[in-house]
Amino acid sequence: MNKKDNLIFPQADHANCEHDREHQYWNRRDFLMTGGLASLGSVLLSGMPVSAVLGNALSAPLPADGDHILVLIKMFGGNDGLNMIVPSATSSGVDKYLQFRPTIGLVKGTDYTDNHVLSGFGGSEYAIPSTMESLMPLWADGKMAVVHNVGYPKQDYSHFNSIDFWSSAADNTYDKRLASGIMGRFLDQDFPSFMETPPTVPPALRIGYSTDKIFTAPGNQQMELVFNDPNEFYRLAAYGKLYETEGFGECPQGVERSYLRALTNNTLRYSQSVTNAYNKASNKVSYPTNTQSRIAEQLAIIARLIKGRLGTRIFLVNIDGFDTHSDQKAYHMRILGDLAKSVKAFYDDLKADSMQSNVGVMTYSEFGRTIKENGSNGTDHGNLSPLFLFGDGVKPGFHGSPINLNDNTLKNGDTIVYFETQQSTDYRSVFQSVLRDWMCLGTELTEYTMGKKYADLVLFKDPCNATFSSNNNAVLLGHNPNPVNARWIDIKFSNLQSAEVELKVKSVSGQTLVVLHNKYTPKGSYTITLDPVKWKLPPGEYIYELSSFGKIYLRRFVIA
Repeated sequence: MNKKDNLIFPQADHANCEHDREHQYWNRRDFLMTGGLASLGSVLLSGMPVSAVLGNALSAPLPADGDHILVLIKMFGGNDGLNMIVPSATSSGVDKYLQFRPTIGLVKGTDYTDNHVLSGFGGSEYAIPSTMESLMPLWADGKMAVVHNVGYPKQDYSHFNSIDFWSSAADNTYDKRLASGIMGRFLDQDFPSFMETPPTVPPALRIGYSTDKIFTAPGNQQMELVFNDPNEFYRLAAYGKLYETEGFGECPQGVERSYLRALTNNTLRYSQSVTNAYNKASNKVSYPTNTQSRIAEQLAIIARLIKGRLGTRIFLVNIDGFDTHSDQKAYHMRILGDLAKSVKAFYDDLKADSMQSNVGVMTYSEFGRTIKENGSNGTDHGNLSPLFLFGDGVKPGFHGSPINLNDNTLKNGDTIVYFETQQSTDYRSVFQSVLRDWMCLGTELTEYTMGKKYADLVLFKDPCNATFSSNNNAVLLGHNPNPVNARWIDIKFSNLQSAEVELKVKSVSGQTLVVLHNKYTPKGSYTITLDPVKWKLPPGEYIYELSSFGKIYLRRFVIA
């Protein structure tokens, strides 16, 4: 039911069952633009379990050698970076820090010790709270980096506007980039035929629903598979269920429910590859339990999908609770501890199977907090905050300029103090480095994806020197004269996984002249014969184009 001419519209017998026909139309493009499970609401997912989708198992696709994986950790609420990367020396302003924060400031000997000072990479002026002690081995081994004072000009202190900016690279609410996301535009380059020949693995996967557009490609197409929470993922992994679309009646409510369940079914086209990857692997270390944020569960799931070789290159997990307007100190230290223990377990889990080297982790939050504590033992919305990078590939140590708490323009009076006069690192420079130097997107495509060029950062030890392509599950093998009839041309391709495949012949100007093959194609190698006379193709130069798994492969050929 993914073509308009296959739909049968109910003929209502009563006036209250009339429904706009055009609203009921849908096709594959409409299906794929729905994004993930979370967009449909829990009402569709409760009850009526039906047929499993596991059927004939496909082998999990193997990522290409050298392909890098990125795991994003969104710290929603506006993380107080000043209590995460703590000034611990006179030169970094510890005295001023404690003046600004007499109640919530972290005190050496009580809230952290010399064992938590981030030394060994150009200084020993900053520390992390004792609850984040799990990260110290990563720091000592050169697997961790801190980027100071990350934000954007003319900070908008709205949570949702700021997240939209971080997701899209937009300058403001009038910026056209706001309509799509950074990673969505990246994936749109990597999967140019996503709509016509969708891959069997999700290009991106998110746990924790959000309305941000980080994975939205131009044209409002969603590139990620979304799970509201770990429980929703566990249900899919355990049962891989689809949902009935019949039996809801012909009135508007029933038609709508049938329609939305059909969308859910389509979203679950990834269920087979996701379930296979998850069940192929196991967690080799113990993750923290009873964490309110459930960040550990999310990362444990991601670890199994990576180790099961799902083939997805970008993951996003969420940890909430950073909007700390009151009673911040103990609570904030606890959730930072959850984050630290979970990241360390995630790294160790991957390392146990020697799969950590190609995985990078990046944290981010929509803004920081005020320098001065407020009257409720908390902090209010500020603008700058550090972020973490983890992994074997990161350039360890500190990047960017730290806050200068000895700046005379920072007043410790009644005014709540922001970072407005401080030198900062534009978050878009961080994303630019991640895309170009870790995800290996070419320089020109990186600039296109970001919308323009930003100041360069060197955040990785061995920046990419070539553009990688992910999920290469089809190979265009070339063409030869047909052995029976020399005027015919045999075009050969190999499908490494079963998928929808389209093979076209085009003019050199890009006009489609012939569609030789357009259907779901099982795994295997194929030869498709082109008869130029049959298709009325005169002698000359042409292009044949293979679309599979969201990728496009081109070759030129000549008809004599």
